[in-house]
Amino acid sequence: MKSISGSHIHQYIIRKMKSTIPSSLLFIFFLCIIFYAPLPALCTSLYESLCNEYRPEEDIPKCLNLLKNDSKIPLATNYHDLSQYILEKALNEAILIETNYTELVKRFDTDKAISNCAYEFYNAAIGGLKSALNELENDPRSARIDAITAASEVNDCEKALGDTPASVIDPSIRERNNEIYFISLMSSLAIIHLFS
Repeated sequence: MKSISGSHIHQYIIRKMKSTIPSSLLFIFFLCIIFYAPLPALCTSLYESLCNEYRPEEDIPKCLNLLKNDSKIPLATNYHDLSQYILEKALNEAILIETNYTELVKRFDTDKAISNCAYEFYNAAIGGLKSALNELENDPRSARIDAITAASEVNDCEKALGDTPASVIDPSIRERNNEIYFISLMSSLAIIHLFS
């Protein structure tokens, strides 16, 4: 039997280690892909990642279109700021729509649905969005509940309007109503990421 010197053993071990290093690195690389795949890609903004979480998937383009037009939302780099910017957008839009409904009440003072939207549903939605903004820093769970409540109030307005004709309410107002509902829901989805 041929004896093997210590130097041969040393060279054999080095060759084996060199041959396994690339496969080890490849294995680690694939593990990284598996574990970090759900995280946003470097080229994807945070709001895009949030929209991609939304279901049903056919509403993702709607989400992207609504959020990308805001001056601050696309710049958010953390979920606190993203939640705050989406809530602010929903609040500002709700205040504008409430004004539209208040003007409509002057023209259609006997229409109960319009009156309820102006003085009940939007009043509650705006209050909910303001509360959500105030609670966001220290109590994100309550902020999320308030955001969902605001969305529900806006949805109640839409349901109350029922089959109100376009001659009474411009379809664009109802479209904005639906957008506020959707944005409020998206703020609640962003807030979930703040739960510890």
